[in-house]
Amino acid sequence: MLSVCGAARPMPVGCCYPEWGAMDFNQVATAVQGLRNMTPEQGRRIYDHVRRTRPREILELGTSYGVSAAYMAGALAANGEGRITTVDHVRSNSPRELLSRLDPSVAGRIEFVRITDSSYTWWLKGQVAGRTDATGNCEPLYDFVFLDGAHNWTVDGLSVVLIEKLLCPGGWLLLDDLTWVPKADPHGMRERGVFFPLSEDERNTPHIREVFDLLIRPNPAFVDIRVEDEWWAWVRKGAGPSRRVTITTTRPFPVLLSRLLLLAAQYVSVAIQLKREQLGKARKDQAIIEREIEERAQEIARLRWIEQGYGPPFGGPCG
Repeated sequence: MLSVCGAARPMPVGCCYPEWGAMDFNQVATAVQGLRNMTPEQGRRIYDHVRRTRPREILELGTSYGVSAAYMAGALAANGEGRITTVDHVRSNSPRELLSRLDPSVAGRIEFVRITDSSYTWWLKGQVAGRTDATGNCEPLYDFVFLDGAHNWTVDGLSVVLIEKLLCPGGWLLLDDLTWVPKADPHGMRERGVFFPLSEDERNTPHIREVFDLLIRPNPAFVDIRVEDEWWAWVRKGAGPSRRVTITTTRPFPVLLSRLLLLAAQYVSVAIQLKREQLGKARKDQAIIEREIEERAQEIARLRWIEQGYGPPFGGPCG
């Protein structure tokens, strides 16, 4: 099977980029200001990566409010070619606000896919099945994949296996939140494609780090592996046997140490909050009980919305 992957066309480091699009980086950063979940510093790095490697097809798993998609789409518009497909669940955050802020030349390069399946692994399965021939060869498609979704071993462990099949030779995979642990976001644990409670070990383990260490690093298909600030992991797919592993930091050591201490403080704060809630429930604190009931009611309402056939709240997959 012949690959239809577009060869990445890197530009010399330090050259001036021709601005084909209507929004440069600063304009995109202004447009997404106030929206979560990517900082302007991270946006600059992912924007520059797209400008430098010039991918034609980008896949993002985990849209949320669409900020990272906007940075990548802005870079594609500046390159004058390419599109990004970004996938998330209908129950996830809506990128509707973002779309109203973006120039059409940027927004038009984004295809939003809103799934109703338990996770995007089922969507990936369909992509692989549709591109696999009778002899079992899968025709790759994407030049760059950004994985920033479930942050869960069960979901993303399978995802990276399927992503590798869809990633073009020479293409890059970027994993976000390398050291994030589920206990840092206890109220979001029900929303990540896993419907059974996580064990104590699962709540305290950085799942993406495990995916990276156990599934990606040993995989000979990936020849260039870079860990950045212990938060991002870049891996490039190649055909040769030569492999390289690099660990870098973009910040001075005191700044990096400060971030690690801040993360530790956040984990302690979450643990204290959970303990307070447990004590409150034990004492029958009415406010905590009512909030818990409201959260469950909202979750049931979202499920009924889908089950009764009204379709995704955001209008379904975009064509």
